[in-house]
Amino acid sequence: MATQFEYKAITPDGKTHHGEFVAETRDQVSTYLSDHDLIPVTIEQKKESGNIFLSEFFNKVKTEDIIMFTNNLSTMYRAGIPILRALSIIKIGKSNSLFNIALPKIHADVQAGKSISDAMKDHRNIFPEVYISSIAAGEESGKLDEILNQLAKMLEREMEINRMIKSGLRYPIIVLTILGLAFTVVMTFVVPKFIDFYSSFDAALPLPTQIMIGTSNFITSYWYVLLGLIGLIIYSYRYIVSKPKGKLAVDNAILNIPVFGSLIIKGNVARFALMFQILFKSGLPIIKSLDILTTSVTNSMIQKEIYKLAELFRKGSEHKLLQTKFIFFPDLAKQMIAIGLESGSLEKMLLEVGEHYSKEVQYTSRNLTAILEPILTVVISGFVLLMALAIFMPMWNLIKVFNG
Repeated sequence: MATQFEYKAITPDGKTHHGEFVAETRDQVSTYLSDHDLIPVTIEQKKESGNIFLSEFFNKVKTEDIIMFTNNLSTMYRAGIPILRALSIIKIGKSNSLFNIALPKIHADVQAGKSISDAMKDHRNIFPEVYISSIAAGEESGKLDEILNQLAKMLEREMEINRMIKSGLRYPIIVLTILGLAFTVVMTFVVPKFIDFYSSFDAALPLPTQIMIGTSNFITSYWYVLLGLIGLIIYSYRYIVSKPKGKLAVDNAILNIPVFGSLIIKGNVARFALMFQILFKSGLPIIKSLDILTTSVTNSMIQKEIYKLAELFRKGSEHKLLQTKFIFFPDLAKQMIAIGLESGSLEKMLLEVGEHYSKEVQYTSRNLTAILEPILTVVISGFVLLMALAIFMPMWNLIKVFNG
C-alpha cells in the first residue's frame, strides 16, 4: 500500500533539502533520493493531521474536479507527455484535497507497474466504477486518448443534467421551507398572544380558531413529542431503505410522484445512455457494460430495469426488447436501442438517446416553476386564508359581544 513519506536530505554541495514522496517502503524513498544525488538524513511516514472523517466530509470530490483531471490527462496524453509525468504535474483544487492526496499514490502505483485503472481502484471514493472500467477498456484497446475525451464530455453532460434537475427542484423546496417556517413562527409566537387576548372575553370561538389554538397548544406544550416523531420517521426511513424490498418500495414511490418522478426518470435514462455509449465505445461487451451500469445507478427501480435489460442480452433475447415490458424505461429509448442493435449503430443511437433525454430534462426543469406555480399558489392561499379566518373571525364575535 503506497504511503506518503516526508524526507530530509542533503545535496552534494551541502544544502538541506526537504520534500515528500509516495512509496510503499522507506527503502524505495531512499533509492529515489540516491537516484537524484541526495543523501537521506531522515525519512518519516507523514502523519495525517486533523480529523479524517471531517476532512473527507468537507473535502468531497466534485464532478468539476474529475472533469478537470480528465481533460488535463487527455490533453497531456495527446501531446505525447508520458502518463507518469502527467500524473506528477496535475494538481486539482486545494493542496489538501482528496484528489491531490490520491494523485501521488496513483503515481506511485503506476510507477510500480500497475495500470492506471488498477491504480484508480484503490480510490473508488473519487473515481466511479464506470470511469475505472472505461479507462481499463481504453488501455486494453489502445484508445485511451479517445476514451478520456469522451469521459470528459459525458461527465460535463451529467453535471449539466444534475444541475438542471436541482435548479428545477430549488423553487418548490424554498417555497415549502419558508411556508413551514412561517407556520412554526405563527403557531409558536403569534397565536399564543391571541389566545391570551381571547380568553379574557366570554365569547364563542369559531372552528378555524379552535383548530389553530389546539395546534398551537400541542406544539408549544408537546414540542419534544414532535421532535421524537421526526426522529422516529427519519430512523424508520433509514431502516426501510436499508432493506432491499423497502428501498424498492420507496424508490418506486419516488418515481411515481407527478412531475418530479418523470424528471428523475428522464435524468436517469439520459445518464444511463451516455455512460452506456462510453463503455460500448471503449470495447467492453454489452453484458459487462450493463452489469457495471446496474451498480452505478442509485435508484433501485432503475437498477431493476437495467438488470432486466442485461438479462435479455445474457439469454440472447435482445430481439425481444420491444416486446419486453418495462415499468419506467421509456418506449422511445427502447425503440432507439433496438434500432441501433438491428442496424449496427448502437453507439450512435445511445448518444441520440442521451442527447434527447438531456433536452427533455432541460425543458421540464425550465418549465417546472410554471407547472408548480398554480399548486403552490393554492397551498399558500389556503394557509393565508386559514390564518385570516382563525384570527379575524373571533374579532367579529367580540364586536357583537361589545355591542351587546
